[in-house]
Order: sequence, then C-alpha cells, then structure tokens
Amino acid sequence: MNDNFQAYVAAARRIAVDRKIIWELAPGTDGRLSPAEAWELNSFCGTPPPPRLLLSDLGTDSTSLEPLNKRRTENAMKVIEKMALSEGWQNLIKAAVLDQIFVQGNKAGHALSGVARPLRVIATCAGDAEPWELTVDHITLAREVAAEVQASGQLALLVDQVTRNIIDHHHLADRCPLQPASARRNRSKATPGQRRADPRQDLAQRKNVEKLPEPRAFWELVRIVFTVQPKSFLDELRFAQVKILILCGLRIGEVCMMPMDWKRRREYVDACGKPAGGSGGISVSLMLRYFSEKRSLEDNDGTLLYPEVQHIPALFESHLQEALDRVARLTDPLRRRLRSQFYTGRLLPEFESDQLVMVVELYPYLSGNPFIYLDPLEAELTAKYKQSFDVDVLQEIHARQLELACQGAEIRNEVRIYFAKIRRGREKDLPFRTKGGHPLLRSDYANGYFRIDELEALIRSVMPTKLSDTEGFRSTAGDIQSYELLFLAPKRSLGEERNGGICDVLRYCFVGRVTTEDLMINLGDRSGMGKSIFARYGESEEDQQLSVDTHAFRHLQNTELFRLGIADTIITKRFGRKSVAQSYEYDHRSLSEELAAIDLPKVAETTLGPKAQQVYRMISSGKVKGPLVGEFLRIQHEQDDDAAFSFLAAEADGFHTTPYGFCVNSFTVDPCPKHLECYNGCRHLSTTELPAHRINLERLREQLKTAVVTIEARPSQSIGRSNQLMHAKTRLDNLQKALDSLPGTQPFDGGADLSQAISPVQRSLFDD
Repeated sequence: MNDNFQAYVAAARRIAVDRKIIWELAPGTDGRLSPAEAWELNSFCGTPPPPRLLLSDLGTDSTSLEPLNKRRTENAMKVIEKMALSEGWQNLIKAAVLDQIFVQGNKAGHALSGVARPLRVIATCAGDAEPWELTVDHITLAREVAAEVQASGQLALLVDQVTRNIIDHHHLADRCPLQPASARRNRSKATPGQRRADPRQDLAQRKNVEKLPEPRAFWELVRIVFTVQPKSFLDELRFAQVKILILCGLRIGEVCMMPMDWKRRREYVDACGKPAGGSGGISVSLMLRYFSEKRSLEDNDGTLLYPEVQHIPALFESHLQEALDRVARLTDPLRRRLRSQFYTGRLLPEFESDQLVMVVELYPYLSGNPFIYLDPLEAELTAKYKQSFDVDVLQEIHARQLELACQGAEIRNEVRIYFAKIRRGREKDLPFRTKGGHPLLRSDYANGYFRIDELEALIRSVMPTKLSDTEGFRSTAGDIQSYELLFLAPKRSLGEERNGGICDVLRYCFVGRVTTEDLMINLGDRSGMGKSIFARYGESEEDQQLSVDTHAFRHLQNTELFRLGIADTIITKRFGRKSVAQSYEYDHRSLSEELAAIDLPKVAETTLGPKAQQVYRMISSGKVKGPLVGEFLRIQHEQDDDAAFSFLAAEADGFHTTPYGFCVNSFTVDPCPKHLECYNGCRHLSTTELPAHRINLERLREQLKTAVVTIEARPSQSIGRSNQLMHAKTRLDNLQKALDSLPGTQPFDGGADLSQAISPVQRSLFDD
C-alpha cells in the first residue's frame, strides 16, 4: 500500500467521522450489505427518494463475471465467483463515493453508477491484485469486459474516467498513470475512420448525427403524444412530459421536477407606457419556471435546487399551457391527499385514528381499484373513465358501488385475496372487528371492520417502499414540498399498469413523484425493462420496436435554433447553461448549414459572386486553406477588406470540389490542364474531413502500389521502364503526403502550380 492510497482513504474516513457515517461495514461472503448497513446515498446528498440509491454491494460485479470467466477459461485460469472484494478495494470504493458526494459535489446517482460501479468492474478484472498493484493490463481487460457487458460503450467510458480522474489523478497505484497507456493501446487498434473525429460523407450530413433522435422514431412519437388517446392515467402524464421534452428541450430530470407553480408571465410596454403589441412588439410573453439540474448548488446539508425560467415561443404557448393545465387538473386529488399526509403524518387522514371502517370500503384506498362488488357495467364504466380521466366518472362508480352494497351484491374475490395477503402472519396486528370494536376470530368481509391506526401501522410495516413521497427538497428560494410539484402519480398502481384497469385517484393513498427512470423506460431508452410507449401505441411492428434517447430532444432543439440563426447567447440562456461553449457541444448542423449561417460583410455581398461567397464563408470558418487563402488573408491584413474582396472576386470564382479535396483556383479562362491530378503535388489542393475524399485517395494509392510492383517485376532496363517507375513512385509519394496531412491543411505547400497552362509552342535546344 502506497502513501497516496493511505492518504486518500484517511481523508474519506475523516469525512465519515464528521458526517457520522458508519465506515466499518461487514458485507456477506458475496459482498452484499444488509439493508440496515447499506449506505443510503440520498441522505448524504440531501435529495429524498425516489429513486432510493443504496451502496449495498461491495463484491465483484456480477454482470462482468460471465465475459471475464470466458476469457479466463480460454487461458486455463480458474473462474471467479460472486464474492466480497478485499478490504483495500472496499475502502477505495467507499472513499471514492464519499469524495464524489462531499468533496466534488456530485449527485448520488453519479457516485453510485458512475464511480462505484466501474471501480467494482476494475476490481473484478484485477483478480487478486490490490488497488495500488494495478497495471495497464488490468485496466485494458476491465475496459474490454465493460464494452462487452454494455454494448453502448458507456460502462467502458466510465472505466476510463475513474482510472483517469481517481486512480491516476490521486496516484493511487504504484504504476500510474494507467489510463493514457491503455487509451493509446486501444486507439492503435482503431481504424483510420474511427480515429478521425466527426466523419461526414457530404456537406448535407449533420455533425454527430447519432445524438439526434432517429427521424422515424421522432415523428412516430409526435404522432402518438399529440393525436392518440392515452390508455391509462399514467400514460396521460407521460404524454405531457414528452410534449415538454419536444417543445422546451429540458432535461428529463427537470421535467419530472416541474413545480406546480410553473407559469410566469411578463408584460412589455413601449416608451409611452402602453402595451408593446400596439407598436409592433409583444405585449405579454409566457415563461416556464423549472429547476435547472446542472446549476444546482451545494451547502453543508446537501443539494439546493436552482429555480430558472424559460421563455416560451408564441408558437408553442397554447400547446404547452393546455398540456400542463390538464396535468394540474388530473393530479389535483393526488396533490390534496399528499398535502394532507404531509401535514398530518397519516396515511388515511380523512379518517380518525381510532375510527372503525368497513374492510371492503378500505379496498379502493389501498389497491386503487374502485370496484369492490361485481358490477355488470364495469367494462362500460372503465372505458368511460379512460376517455377523459374525469373524476366525476369515479364518483359515479363509487355511488354505484354503494348502491350494489345495499343490494347485497357479491364481493369480488380480489378483495379477499388482497387483505389476506397483507395480513398473512400478522393477523393479530390487524384483526377483524365488529362495529363496536370487538375483535373477531374469523375474517368477515361482509360485516367486518378495521381500526384505522392498526391498518396504518401494518401498511408502514409490510409496504415501506410503497408509502407516499412526502419528503421535501431545498432550493435557493426556500423549501419545496413534494405536493408542490406538478407531476404526481399513483405509486405502483398495479391494477392499472398490469391488469388494464383504472385507479381511483380520489381515494388511493399512495402518491409518488414521477421518476426519470419511468420515463426512460417508456421511451425505450432502457430496453428490456418494460413495454415502451412505442410498443403500446406504435402503428406497425417496426414502429413498436422504436426507441429514443430522452436527451436527444435537447440536442435537436439546440440544433434547430442554431439553424434558424438564433444567437448563441440566446440559446445558452434558453437552456439554462453557464457558457456559450456548452451550446456548441449540442450543435449538429451540417457543413452547408454552418456556412449558410455565417454573415457576410456588406462589401462581400456586393463584390463577391455566389461561389466566391461560399469560399469566403469557408475561409472564415477555417474549413479550407491554400495559396489563395493565404494571399487573401495577406491582402486583408496589409491593405484593407475592399482590396481583399476584390482579389477574392477575381480569383475564387472557380472554387469547386474534386474527388480528392477542395481546389481554390480561378479557371475563368481555361480549364485546369491537370484536372483530377491535383493529388500529384498541386499547391491548390486542400484536404478535407470528408471520408469520401480519403477513400478515393486510399483506393488510388493501392492501384499505384500494384503498378509499382508490376513495373519492378519486369526484366527490362529500358528508359521507358525507368520513366514509368519514377512516374508511379512520385505519385505514390504525393498520395501518401495527402493522406498524412490534417483535414483543412495544404499538403503541398510551396509545390507546383499544376493549373498553369502548357504552352502550345514547341521548345527547342536554344530555349533557356
């Protein structure tokens, strides 16, 4: 163990002591911790669940064992089983988690999945090696295993990040640095196309197009959320969330944490104090209030939410306001119940603690199913409610159930099964009682009663994860309670989600916040974890297999705003970012769109022709270089813009692209005498980042290599053979120079000008 590792762990131990966190943990043989011992990272960060984030496993990573053991078996090595990690690895994981939360200020989710998980993958692949004994081979193996576990490559990227930012940064291993060496080893195996950043086949192809939503998935999702009737109450909420993602481009966490008090309006007046709309401006604009994720602050007690506002374009105002107002109406019963639960600390605050209530009457409060008695109109009433999710229909169902009770209708068997299940083994804690309160020896669903305080105690004991989300949040503007959020939903309403029924939101006592995980699953962003919106509402089998990344909408709107010419400062402010540079990371315009967005000086608009204007845009963006570009910049620097644009107007009108790169030269009088031979050392050739150009150069290089081999194999020593060989080798050398040059550079700087016309006059011995 080296000194750096000891110091890193010791610092984390001090944090644990100061925060009264139990450092010494005793995992089982498989590395798992008991629920009582597991670290609840939510409480460390000051962010209440859901989701509940626990550091509950200090053992080998189970998903990495299969690909790792496959390699070990091939090398005749002993397989590794699920087991607890060594004390050194456990200390590193615990120290890294505390450092991420209390020193780096990161969230619990990042500390758990972005740090602890990849460290466990590295530990699994390291075998018997301790953290300070790690080598490049261990990191390389961990990266390969992680890439096989998660095909997207995200886990492998996290392995690289923890190696660089934790192990190497703090010099925890004796052989640091480990990440640069392993990264070089991986890059050496990449193809030239993989090594080049941002490969685009043509000017119309968007940059990093994989970060944008797939067009078919995007338009199918638009069709679903704007035109299709949702089949469940929860789907109605999800549709509204997707509308916010599309119209506002917010992060998924910002959508789920949308406050009920979201609406803000700003009025504008002219110089005379009258509404600006009368003077050609805007009188009133709508703004959306939300909590920005990346701008949250930290203090000694955890995370502070940061309120932000986003201006809504007039085109989207009606759609957004209609969607959010409807969500507010639908969730109002849940909000009132959650508020009452928060202030009373009770699960069923509409009843007194010592009140006796009929067992069957309590069934909708616990299960959410409003149908207690068998009803021939159940299907009709269910369909009626799903048409609008109007609470008046729920009241109609409740009134009919009371009527059926008076008629002595048969109790549904599901009622007996439900209460028998939650009372199993705890019958003494929740006995059936008579109307007078005396315990009954047998279950009596027709005439039996439950005492409310006994029922609430049993629910807290047997269903702790189903309890309402009453924990609040802290923000820079004050405390925010869960009932003040817009998106509230019945918590784990299985009757609606699994069985196609409905949930009585007027009586159901378990209320929760809609989580990011739920929306990610329903957009297919996490495959294999449940049916997505596409699977339930897609028109065709192909549509039902679609999915979309929840963050792709933010990339899309950012790109479209750039494409429409919106200033980068406005885009940055709209998305609540800290710097303009962040907005350009979300810019996926094509090269032609980037060039079209460059504003031309007035002198350029009047002096330059269309092709020369395109050349100027490429010069301004640094997309092309060469003798003409250098001369233009020299004239502009030494003289003025007018002289430079006059030069460009005369010389750049012949700008065009070749199969091998860009050519910036004037052919206004004669065509190029060496057309398509610019790869052979012409100084006007400027290489590009387009893969098609590189493929053409590589194909031509292989042809010339074959020609050289063929010529050299000939036995003749004639002058013609020597000329052919020299001709081929010269072109081969020039091709290699072009391939080795960086995109946008001049590979033959100072080379020959092959565009010069060949004189038709025959040279003689007397010519110089």
